[in-house]
Amino acid sequence: MASLAWETASRSRVRAAPELKGCELEDVPADPPAPVAASDDAPADARPPVTRRGAVGLLAAAAVGSVGLGLSRYADLMPDRHRTGRGQQSRTRLADGTSIALNTDTLLDTRLDGSERRVRLLAGEAMFDVARDVRRPFVVDIGTARIRVLGTRFNIRRLPDRIELTVTHGLVSVLSGNGQSVRAAAGDTALIRPDMLATTRLDDGSILRRVAWQDGYIELDEDTLEQAVDEFNRYRERPIVIVDPRLTPLMVSGRFGVRESAAFLTALTASFQIRVTPVSDGSIALSRG
Repeated sequence: MASLAWETASRSRVRAAPELKGCELEDVPADPPAPVAASDDAPADARPPVTRRGAVGLLAAAAVGSVGLGLSRYADLMPDRHRTGRGQQSRTRLADGTSIALNTDTLLDTRLDGSERRVRLLAGEAMFDVARDVRRPFVVDIGTARIRVLGTRFNIRRLPDRIELTVTHGLVSVLSGNGQSVRAAAGDTALIRPDMLATTRLDDGSILRRVAWQDGYIELDEDTLEQAVDEFNRYRERPIVIVDPRLTPLMVSGRFGVRESAAFLTALTASFQIRVTPVSDGSIALSRG
């Protein structure tokens, strides 16, 4: 099996990834205090007579206050949305101390209340470092399943045909939509599909490769050229395209910065008979040399 001979040399060319920027969530404003009602024990002469015009004014004020209170409570229930564009990465810290790192092209919603902390991962990939809180479980809704923890560290990646969960610390439970459930401990990965839920053990190297994106790297270890191109395309505005299907099964290994696809392409031409052709739309075509 051929592999790229430049793996060691490529390490020295990779720039250090920039640190992920953090941001704090703002506190949700509390509901306004309810108006204090007049006491029934007040003397009669202390109460001004209520005219028709005054009654209409009171009803209008009550209606406005009711609508304002309803909107405030509705806002309390609305989740906070976090997203990254293609090629972007960011880090968010929730009010409970939980840290969430978002990889490229990721979309998620968060909502914290007095009984539960809930996240909906709608697209992309995220690493969760969950602050422990025995009173409020942390739940990640991924559509086909729910992941529930008290305090741990794990990575979730949404792929077109499956979801990959990788646990690096602690213990999580996974409940699928069809009623299946499993537990995954540190070093385990769970494969989640609508009709399937299974766990397996990963070696330390596999765990590190799966979360290497947090340090700004793509780790390849006997991956097919097709798999490697898919990884780089996650961070590119214009894709690398394999136009000759005979190239797809080539096996490649190496370590590159997530934004260093040019170095990857240079290594391909040095190691294999591959022609790299820039296209007018900004994409890159790979064919046999």
